[in-house]
Amino acid sequence: MDLSRRGLLIAAGGALITACAAGAAPGGTARFGDGLLPLYARPDRDEWPDQFYELSADTQAMYRYAVANKPVLQYIPCFCGCVNGGHGSNYDCYVRAVLPDGRVQLDTMSFG
Repeated sequence: MDLSRRGLLIAAGGALITACAAGAAPGGTARFGDGLLPLYARPDRDEWPDQFYELSADTQAMYRYAVANKPVLQYIPCFCGCVNGGHGSNYDCYVRAVLPDGRVQLDTMSFG
């Protein structure tokens, strides 16, 4: 995917708004981001969990971008308050862990 700088900034802004608004279900109960439902992807094989395909195209693009661009996103702080959830950068908003076998555990904060 080839995003222009402006397109990337617009998509990142939209994803940030989505992430800030979608962190919890009504009543404050976490839907996915509580870690009870770990979701794994194999980006090297273009294998993503079924829940991933329920996301908007823009949100899917942001997850794909984050997985492929840790060297960039690890230096961009997250401003939506998720630092209280252990996030140290914008990369952490999308990726919880990268496992030695190549699987990526997605942080589901942006799942609505």
